[in-house]
Formats: sequence, structure tokens, C-alpha cells
Amino acid sequence: MRHLREEELIEHYYATRAAGRGEDAGREKEFRAAEGHLQACGACAEARAALAAEMGEMDGLPCAEADAAYGTSVWNRVASRLPRMAAEEPPRRRAAWGMMLGWAAASAVLVIGAFEVGRVWEHRQHAQTAVARPAPPVERQIVVVVLGDHLDRTERLLVELKHAQGEDPDVVKPMRDEARSLLAANRVFREDADKSGDKALIQALDHLNQLLNDVANAPGGLNAASIARLQREMEAEGLLFKVRVLRSRNAHQGLTARIVVKGGTV
Repeated sequence: MRHLREEELIEHYYATRAAGRGEDAGREKEFRAAEGHLQACGACAEARAALAAEMGEMDGLPCAEADAAYGTSVWNRVASRLPRMAAEEPPRRRAAWGMMLGWAAASAVLVIGAFEVGRVWEHRQHAQTAVARPAPPVERQIVVVVLGDHLDRTERLLVELKHAQGEDPDVVKPMRDEARSLLAANRVFREDADKSGDKALIQALDHLNQLLNDVANAPGGLNAASIARLQREMEAEGLLFKVRVLRSRNAHQGLTARIVVKGGTV
């Protein structure tokens, strides 16, 4: 007999609560199947009871509402990072058109001459070593991140880490890059959780921040030993289960969006 998975237990928990409030639980066939299995399987019934107790503690935590100044507060945090637009110059006077045309003609002559000189210079310099130019600075991009999407991506990364073996670059590099991408958003959501007093979310995001930082910035890169250590830590803290619970809870309570700057946090 196949036991119910964590996702099925969580879905059954929320479906039971919805039915108790007189709401449409949805997926009635799956709900009835899970209900019948729980009545016949003691192990799954115990797991369901433990889940209900843990979720009950989370439901009792306060959920802070955003005040009227929330939009202004977010804008003040973002505005200083936006590129400034140069003010438009006033139109030129008609009397200056003659002088501008003269300068344009002179500039055209200079450009043509410079082009010919450049061709000769390039031909002479072709055999010489080119001087490396520094790469232009990477512009920061402002991105709106949804908490539900952040938890989905985090869960996928944790599953990949759980099953990772050896030091295959095709596996290690994408995990490291994804962890670096998730770090900035995780820190922003951690700050918001601290303001709202959501203890369950605070604890999970703290553990996630440590794990993501270890994956992204492991000294010497990820190897078999460091991957095994991270897998043990993740298993000991039950991090994957906590993320799944938070993701399921967020799906029933509504999405939370935050603004993140790539290359830093807002």
C-alpha cells in the first residue's frame, strides 16, 4: 500500500479546513481517496495529525497588514537606484541653423578623414596584440519577485541539491548560479517577515539564507564533500518540508510581491 506524500497530506489539510468553512474544497475525488486512505492507514493518520498540529501553531501567528504608506515606503527604497533622465534641452533658435549646418559640414569632413586614417591605422595594428578593454559595468535591473514563485524556485533547487552526486560541472554550476540569484530575493522577503512578525517564515528564510549562501559561495566551489555536508544539514533541519508547507500556505493566503534589484537588494 502506497503511503500519502507530504504534498498530499498538506492538500488534504487545507481541503478539510475549506470544507469546514462551507467552501468548495476542489478536487473532491482526490480528497475522498485521501480520506479513505487515512482511515485505513495508521502511519499516514499519525503524520496527518502531526501536520495539523504544526499548521495550527502557524495559523495562530499574527499577520501584519500593510499600512497606507506602504507604497510610498517601497518607492522611497527604489527611487534612489533608478537611472536619472537628463532634462530635455530647449529648441534652438532659427537664427542658429546656419551656424549648425556649417559645423555639420565641417564635422562630416573630419569624420571621413578620420575613417580613412583609421583604416590605415587598423591595417598597421592588425599584427599587434590588442589591448583588453574593461567590460562595461553591469546595469542593475529592477525585478518584481512574488513570494510564491520564490518558494517554488527554492524548492526545485533543494530537490536538485538533495539528489546531487559528485562534482559534475553540468550540475554544480547551474545550482550555484541559481543560489546566487535567489539570495537577493530571500533577503528582501526576510526583512519583510521580520517586520510582520511571521515566526515560521522568519525561521525558514534564515535557514534558506545560510544554505543558499553556502551553495553560492562555497570556498573552492561545490565538491562531493561540501554537497554531502549541505545534504545532511538540509535533512537535519527538514528544510525541504518547511518550504513546501510555506508554499502551500502562501497559495491559500494570497501572493506577496516584492521588488528586488539584480546585483543587490532594495
